[in-house]
This record gives sequence, C-alpha cells and structure tokens, in this order.
Amino acid sequence: MTEEQYIRAVQISNRIETLNNVKKEIEGTRDHRLWYAEKSTSSSDFRLCSEYRMRDISDILDKHDLMIRQEIDDMIEQLKAEIKTL
Repeated sequence: MTEEQYIRAVQISNRIETLNNVKKEIEGTRDHRLWYAEKSTSSSDFRLCSEYRMRDISDILDKHDLMIRQEIDDMIEQLKAEIKTL
C-alpha cells in the first residue's frame, strides 16, 4: 500500500465513523420529523418554524427523512467498497 493509499484509507475510515455516529444519533428518531429553522437576526441562534406551518408539508419532510437515511447507508457501503479497492 502506498502512502497515498494509506492516507485515503484513513480519510475513508474517518468518514465512515462520522456517518455511523450520525446514524447512531438519529436511530431513535423514527417518530421525529425533519424541520426548518430560521436564523435569528439578533444572534447566531436558530428558531424552529411553527408546527402549524410545517404540518402542511409533513409528508414531504417524512419522505426526505427516509431518503436521507438511505443515502447515509448507501454512502457507507460505497466507502467500504472503495477501501476494498485500495
């Protein structure tokens, strides 16, 4: 293995670890929903948009939540495959 391959393998490993940490963080959130937040003009804080407004697009948000979860899984598999080719 060349030094470049080793460096890439470490980068991939770190990315896989990061993605797995995200998966672990959100695994218990099946009853949660994606949400929009607005940055406050007076600070760097964000405030969530009202539930009343989000209710109208809840099906869209839920669909994209599932898509994001799948994309995370796909990316992990893609990175594992890349490590095998190194």
